[in-house]
Amino acid sequence: MKEDVLSFSEQYNLFNQGDHLFLAVSGGIDSMAMLHFFAEIKQHWDLNLTTLTIDHQLRQSESEADTRFVKEQSEALGIPCEVISVDVKGYQKKYQVGVQEAARVLRYDAFRKYVDPRGKLVLAHHGDDQVETMYMQLTKGLVPTGMKASRSLYSMNVIRPFLSIAKKDITTYMAERGLSHREDPTNKEDQYTRNRFRHHLLPFIKQENNNIHRSVRRVHEQLSEDEELLTKLAENELGLFSQFCEQKVTFSIKSFVSLPQPLQRRGFHLILNYLSVNTNRYQDFYPSFLDWLSSNQPNSTWSPNEEWRAIKSYDECTITVESFEVLKPYNIVLNLDEKATLPNGWTLSVRLHDRYEQLDDLNHQLLINVEESDLPLTVRTRNPGDRVKPLGLKGSKKVKDIFIDEKIPKMKRDSWPIVESKQGEIIWVPFIVKSEFVSRSGALKLKLTIEGEQD
Repeated sequence: MKEDVLSFSEQYNLFNQGDHLFLAVSGGIDSMAMLHFFAEIKQHWDLNLTTLTIDHQLRQSESEADTRFVKEQSEALGIPCEVISVDVKGYQKKYQVGVQEAARVLRYDAFRKYVDPRGKLVLAHHGDDQVETMYMQLTKGLVPTGMKASRSLYSMNVIRPFLSIAKKDITTYMAERGLSHREDPTNKEDQYTRNRFRHHLLPFIKQENNNIHRSVRRVHEQLSEDEELLTKLAENELGLFSQFCEQKVTFSIKSFVSLPQPLQRRGFHLILNYLSVNTNRYQDFYPSFLDWLSSNQPNSTWSPNEEWRAIKSYDECTITVESFEVLKPYNIVLNLDEKATLPNGWTLSVRLHDRYEQLDDLNHQLLINVEESDLPLTVRTRNPGDRVKPLGLKGSKKVKDIFIDEKIPKMKRDSWPIVESKQGEIIWVPFIVKSEFVSRSGALKLKLTIEGEQD
């Protein structure tokens, strides 16, 4: 076993001389074998070892006995041990998730508080676990990516040096050395998915191939190589038509759907990974996302959960983790020489125009002639049935239709400013349309200036 693990670790460069390794030990046979294995090679590899053990508080005195056992065994080997308690039942109640999912989330959250950024978290998953994982993924209709020998998780470096060996190798290792461990009784219960695969599927497969873990390892390596290449291609293609910001990614829908589906799928998951979205390991949101993206609705929002959402606006799609804040309608009175800051961040000012002054930007500014009776002006959000008489056109047009013609994203329309006279006649929809009002004569000549970016 020792030679297999060291050879595998060298192949994937899992650990090196002088590394600080944090060993995740539960007291079960797998993690106890891992603890003793690294205690054996500690001096030769000049390793700095720390044991981390979690009390999930699910089995009361048994859980406490497990962590006490790990601490005693670890310290007897000269390895310091940190005992961490987490409230699985409380997390379950709060987030309405299963016990296994709650335990996993809290476990990794606890680990990252202890693992030094320069250290590595070591997990005891072995080859049989890999077989179970890949078959579980297949059953869910997912590509069997399995578990990686090395990966980054929640800013931690996570390694699994036992993936090259089978459960029988671990059992033999422990028996030959007369080493003890503790058995979690829940491992025998079929209520958990992994246990059912372990108790019923794995024995059947091993009747056909007792070294199935090696066969699966070869398949996993090939799939990983293919995945690495396709992911790199997807990353390069995505970068040509996407903008990555801290809390959102925006891209051209036309360009995205023109990619081969293998690159689309990986591009979608790259975006979620960039945004640090914690997606369900056993659910792929891509098919539902693609159905929504390809629908005929030019403006819509899709959100599979409260953590993130996708917004479609004509040819633009934005995937974001920003909190969704609904802007309330506003109605702001603007007198002469006043300036208003709008909820969307734009500002609008009104003042008398100097006849010698030139307009700086026809898109941002408007000159109008008014009578005293037209003041004060009002800047407001749109109302149902709003109509405007565009300059140079006969008749009036619905503001709603103008927004659609100009392809203004639906999410921006409800906060877009509309300027009207005291009599309620629309004068200006900034950046979009000026009304025939600007051609009138009047005693006062005003200059309206709007400042803001149309992102």
